[in-house]
Amino acid sequence: MKSLFLSLGILSLFSFTSINISILDKQQVNFSTVECTYNQCKAIAKSTEKQCKHCVSNKGDSYCWQHD
Repeated sequence: MKSLFLSLGILSLFSFTSINISILDKQQVNFSTVECTYNQCKAIAKSTEKQCKHCVSNKGDSYCWQHD
């Protein structure tokens, strides 16, 4: 009986892990594609060293309102 519960516990851990990984993969896809009317902000975040995801407000701008 203990082995049955242990097997079910291990199986449930693997199923939750695969769900969490698929959710993270979808989130990464959403963050990597940004569609802006003019341009995406060219600033690089210090904490993540990745490009800012905000869009600029005016045509010809290079940085968003937070990085002006």
